[in-house]
Amino acid sequence: MLDEDALGKQLEQLGWKAQPHGKATFRSIQTTAEGEMTVFVRLQENWLVASIVPFLQTRGDNSFELSRWLLRQNRDMHQTKFAYDEDGDVVMTVEVPTESLDPSEIQTALENLLADAVRHRATLRAAASAAQK
Repeated sequence: MLDEDALGKQLEQLGWKAQPHGKATFRSIQTTAEGEMTVFVRLQENWLVASIVPFLQTRGDNSFELSRWLLRQNRDMHQTKFAYDEDGDVVMTVEVPTESLDPSEIQTALENLLADAVRHRATLRAAASAAQK
């Protein structure tokens, strides 16, 4: 069973400098080709959830076209998904069940999250910038 201490050690073994950020949550800043991304990794009852919050700050001003694009990307991404947070901003998240979760599955989920984030960040920033003009 994965607990908070084991998760912290696993993140450390992966080379993620993660700081505690509330109950059963770690905060890690990852340097990528698209700049720094803050990833929150949280243990929930039966899930390990990692999220980039916000992935794109929109303050709820989300067009129908953006929503359609996000849904299309969700269909094509493995594990990683886009969503809106309570502020209406776009977040990117990955969730994996903790039952019999092994370190390679954690590594794969986090690597997928960052790879998908890098792939989509420039596209979303450009689209958001064009929409504001």
